[in-house]
Amino acid sequence: METGEAPAPSFEQQFRNRDTLKFPEGKITVVDVAPEVLKDDVPVLIAPGWAENPKTYEETLAVGFREGRRVLTVEYSGHGGKVTSGGEYPKIELQKALLLLDVLDKKGIEKADVIAHSEGAINSLIAAMLKPDKFRNIVLDKPAGLIGQDSIKALAGRFKELLSQEMKTRPKALTDSTSSIRAGGRTARYFVEHPLRVPKEVGALTSFDLGEIMKKLWEQGIKFSVIAGVDDPLFPVSRQTANMLKSKESNGVLPIEIKGYYSVIGGHNELSIHPGQHAALAFNALENLRDLKDTS
Repeated sequence: METGEAPAPSFEQQFRNRDTLKFPEGKITVVDVAPEVLKDDVPVLIAPGWAENPKTYEETLAVGFREGRRVLTVEYSGHGGKVTSGGEYPKIELQKALLLLDVLDKKGIEKADVIAHSEGAINSLIAAMLKPDKFRNIVLDKPAGLIGQDSIKALAGRFKELLSQEMKTRPKALTDSTSSIRAGGRTARYFVEHPLRVPKEVGALTSFDLGEIMKKLWEQGIKFSVIAGVDDPLFPVSRQTANMLKSKESNGVLPIEIKGYYSVIGGHNELSIHPGQHAALAFNALENLRDLKDTS
């Protein structure tokens, strides 16, 4: 840094400096952090899980920041904007996908890597289907859409199991943004604030299958890794593997080409609860995919 030049903003300063952007599809809040020296010019978009906000992923972003990556994440407001028709995609997820593309365009990002958590797998892959040239590689962390046939009743039961599990395993201190009390309060507020949106999102979570989309995107040069939690009650690893094996028995081939299937100890939200291990794995998985692409 030359004499008299202002120091680069710290991670904390950048994290606090959020943009609220308005598009025809709605309003979205964006956190965008970048270290002074980039290890990779392609930014990483963290597509959030259901009902999550940037604060949930603060330490996740910090891991990427320290590893020399520009990292973005978003929060959907749920107010304003609309999509007239979803076509082959659930309308609520198409709306989120279009907002993700809006953010990339607004930020001048020509191509992005993605770490998609839970529900984020659905809308980020829809975004990639709409504009595959905007995406390089994608890591799906505890993704929705890979366990086969599901129902709202079954999902609700597994969600209760997840809440019970996390009351025991999450930090308890209110000063921790990932504490069980904060997480429970965030979920309760989401139900209250978005009574019309929640049923649509739940419908998408139980009905949408990512297999065919991943196959099409793979054919267009986008590579995937999947990180599954052996203790994840919401989208169990056993259901994922059984669904893939069922497809192979029926068609003779796996429905998707995955360059790295990581089955790790932990539950559904380890990406934010224990980012030192799990977010580091996700960013490392992106590097592995990049190196595969570079040598393919």
